Amino acid sequence: MRKLTLKIETCSEVLVGSGQGWGATIDSDIVFDEYGLPYIPAKRIKGVLRESAIEVAEMFEKSGINHDFEKKVERLFGKRGERDSSPVCFDNLYLEDYDANKKWLQWSMEKYSSLISRDMILNTFTNIRQQTAIDDKGIAKENSLRTIRVLKRDISFSGSVQVEGDIAPLCLAACNLRYIGTNRNRGFGHIHCELYEDGQEIASACLKRLEAKEDRDA
Repeated sequence: MRKLTLKIETCSEVLVGSGQGWGATIDSDIVFDEYGLPYIPAKRIKGVLRESAIEVAEMFEKSGINHDFEKKVERLFGKRGERDSSPVCFDNLYLEDYDANKKWLQWSMEKYSSLISRDMILNTFTNIRQQTAIDDKGIAKENSLRTIRVLKRDISFSGSVQVEGDIAPLCLAACNLRYIGTNRNRGFGHIHCELYEDGQEIASACLKRLEAKEDRDA
């Protein structure tokens, strides 16, 4: 079993939705913990990387190369609906120094509850945006105004990945992953993804080895 580190940095505002709102003020909210620190759930990460790996497999198929890559993706991520666990396991992605900051916030909120709050912390990492739906004539639809909370750009998250077997599909999926979350067609969700092992970035190295192999075989 190999232990890797997955890192994601937001290159634009990002809405990793929780599926819930926030009272009567926010219709779509991000995922955050009890102290207001945002994170990206492991299930969401596995889902977007699976989609990214499938995209890579489709590219290979159209290019006429590496015909068994789709089977490798299926072996690594498993089939949807299967009960057996797949050979890859993801942890939630948290902010850098998450554990230390969480302990500090817990102490601060208990000792200085009038000075620091969950909302204050959450506002440090997020922006509030409002959107409306547009009809065919370019006019805002009535009662379509929605308020969303989004992550700011230039925020880094990281978490561990444990994988057994061939890691090539995971590496190429990380290289290919460019967007996450909702409202991507409105400029949200642009990210940069990297994969590390023992402090060395390995996703781009895997891609270079594949390109070199294809050049030799051409």
